[in-house]
Amino acid sequence: MKGRINDILPRVAKPARYTGGELNSIRKPLDETSVRIALAFPDVYEVGMSNLGLRILYHVLNSQPRFAAERVFAPAFDMEEEMRNADIPLFSLESSLPVGSFDLVGFSLAYEMCYTSVLNMLDLAHIPQLASDRTDDHPIIIAGGHCTSNPEPMADFIDAFAIGDGEEVILDIARVYEANKGNRAHVLQALAGIDGVYVPSVHGTQLEKPVIQSRVVLDLERAQFPDKLIVPFTEAVHDRVALEIMRGCSRGCRFCQAGMITRPVRERSLPTLCEQATELLSKTGYEEIALTSLSSADHSQIRDIVHTLIDQHEKDKVGISLPSLRADAECVHLAADIQRVRKSGLTFAPEAGSQRLRDVINKNVTEDDLLGAVEAAVDCGWRRIKLYFMVGLPIETDDDLRGIGELVTKVIDIGRRHRAPLMLNVTISPFVPKPHTPFQWRGMVPMEELERRIALVRPLLRGKNISLSWHDPRCSRIEAALARGDKRLGNVIHESWRNGGNLEQDCFNYDRWQAAFDKAGLDIADFANADLPTDAPLPWDHISVGVSKKFLARENEKADSAENTPDCRSGKCSACGVKEALAGAFGQTIECRPPVRFAVPETKTCAVDMTTSPLAGEGRGEGAPARVLITFRKGEGARWLGHLDLMRVFERAVRVSGIDIAYSEGFNPHPKMSIASALPLGATADRELITINVHRPVDVKDMVARLQRALPEDVSLVSAEILSDNKRGPTIIGSELIVSVAFPDDESASMLGPAVDALLSQSEIIIERESGKKRRTIDLRPGISSLNLVEPPVDTGARIAVTLPHLEFTVKPAEIVQALGKFVPGIRMVSIHRVALITGDSVVPV
Repeated sequence: MKGRINDILPRVAKPARYTGGELNSIRKPLDETSVRIALAFPDVYEVGMSNLGLRILYHVLNSQPRFAAERVFAPAFDMEEEMRNADIPLFSLESSLPVGSFDLVGFSLAYEMCYTSVLNMLDLAHIPQLASDRTDDHPIIIAGGHCTSNPEPMADFIDAFAIGDGEEVILDIARVYEANKGNRAHVLQALAGIDGVYVPSVHGTQLEKPVIQSRVVLDLERAQFPDKLIVPFTEAVHDRVALEIMRGCSRGCRFCQAGMITRPVRERSLPTLCEQATELLSKTGYEEIALTSLSSADHSQIRDIVHTLIDQHEKDKVGISLPSLRADAECVHLAADIQRVRKSGLTFAPEAGSQRLRDVINKNVTEDDLLGAVEAAVDCGWRRIKLYFMVGLPIETDDDLRGIGELVTKVIDIGRRHRAPLMLNVTISPFVPKPHTPFQWRGMVPMEELERRIALVRPLLRGKNISLSWHDPRCSRIEAALARGDKRLGNVIHESWRNGGNLEQDCFNYDRWQAAFDKAGLDIADFANADLPTDAPLPWDHISVGVSKKFLARENEKADSAENTPDCRSGKCSACGVKEALAGAFGQTIECRPPVRFAVPETKTCAVDMTTSPLAGEGRGEGAPARVLITFRKGEGARWLGHLDLMRVFERAVRVSGIDIAYSEGFNPHPKMSIASALPLGATADRELITINVHRPVDVKDMVARLQRALPEDVSLVSAEILSDNKRGPTIIGSELIVSVAFPDDESASMLGPAVDALLSQSEIIIERESGKKRRTIDLRPGISSLNLVEPPVDTGARIAVTLPHLEFTVKPAEIVQALGKFVPGIRMVSIHRVALITGDSVVPV
């Protein structure tokens, strides 16, 4: 199937999303394993590859010899269209096998609006969407993630839900499948016996559903964590080392589902985090470490973690980032320490404009905290700040909304007082009630009222220094309905998918959802907007995430009087019920207090010896910089890497190999290296040039050997040499291309020879070239030195030889095929191979 996939890749954007083969990906011989698992993320590649949970499960499963895990992501719309037209089923990245041939398919449900994408992926995989329609010939479909805290809306489509921490339960699921494979009914019955697994076809048929207690990794220090991460070819949303420093949050924000369902708080120790960071950097080449958690600044040793990691990795230009910061001056000064290596933005989330409303939601942040943080930020040099607010919160008034404008004005005034104008990015999101939170009983504000409130706030946030954005209230309303829904919503989700629902983040359509609710005879308001009594049965009552319903009801009541509940890690126990739930379910006792502090490890120096002879830069003085010119070959497996993708591959390979590369100056230093000429997307090549500036002397042969080990298999180094100070070195002045093309039929193929002659006989070949939103007309003819057939067309394919000089513009092979299309209907480009035309000094093989 790999060949059929390659046939359609020239016609889609970012084809590297679909090729696999990235650094640290794992491809096992599937015939030597007993259970094959497809880890499916219902969004596009660059979003899914940023998900730490998927990376952890990939590591946990592939660490077992008998199990093989491969990845699959939702194709973008253009790729989906090509797959359906070519009848190519959804496939895994590692082996390009149809997802329907796997034993288990595990979906990550991180967000309610991904539900239609799950159904679309099942349809693309030729797997029945309804669990009741599947037979022994189909995979078992499992799902995990935060949305499984209310599994009922997706219960018609998912065979088994893994509740809680996935790495705690995934091996149990795989082993149970292994012991019962071949009989779907036996597998599902056995899965229902695993703690933390909800099987709708088994548990849902019982007179009274048993309570499923979520699985919890209690000892995060000893929990499995990847010792290497897959490094995407194409840039991911969060393209960095994600170091999970803690899990859970005890701050108790009453709207926050993540903070409630991930209790208790568990930390990793400083020595473990330093060891993991060093290991991951050495195997990925990333230039940034993100200290991830729900509230990273709450780690009991966060300052020691930040300073130690900076001290250990600053010399390698590795930056540290804190994705979540409290709005206080102490956190700002911590963030300022991070700026020593790389500059980053600063984000605060006051959530509400008045202190009264912040007390209602138990935010535990005062106006003085926020303004003090901004004051400290300005003192430390920040000029751009992001602020997040919510609208539609319980018992919110117009005065609370006006408070958003007043608070933002005070922030702007701080910049003026310091004569340091601030640029503010303000984001407003509607409040969405979620299961297992104190506000699960509170209905969402009606859509029309939400729109009125946003309209009230907008004029208050006008100004040349303020950029305002807000989330679509209609999308938030559907999210709320799905979050609080029951099994009846399965029909709604299915109908929305039938009418085109998919990748809702990009193509949300409220009318489509409204029509789906209407067809099911359901009212969105009953799920999204209705207030519920605290003693009412809820669709998710059979799922226990630890916090008790009694605690949630008590917190909901305290909201009415704007009464705070302190963080139980620093104050008294808030009696949330987690201790009792875990003790009752698993006989485990936990401690919610901060752990014992760990000693700060000594800073380790780089173990790579960069001083062996012969030396690049020898004779220039100790430590003099040098330029190394390398010729490389780009093979079939790397053809879909774009120019920027290829640059990232080399940058990270340089880091992994330990080469002491020189860096640019400035706020965000970059490695000093350049590829001589950008290859057309989809091209293979034999004589490409890259120049790498090394910071101090290096053994060239050793450098090439280490660099090759860190590169993908189909990027191979051919030769290298040291460039002297006065030596410019070879440059690429043109391209000789072999372009393979295909035709719809023999008649079209026979037209190619005359078409080539006709094209070359023209004095002008005018086309429109599009770049972003701009279009310009160009004449291709001066940019084509020669164009001829390599041999007569064979069947419905042919090869064309093209010579293109590099002028002010360079003709693209696709543009030549486009021009030939005026004479040869249906002609399409299949592949490109380039041999660069090089002038200058020759390159010495190594």
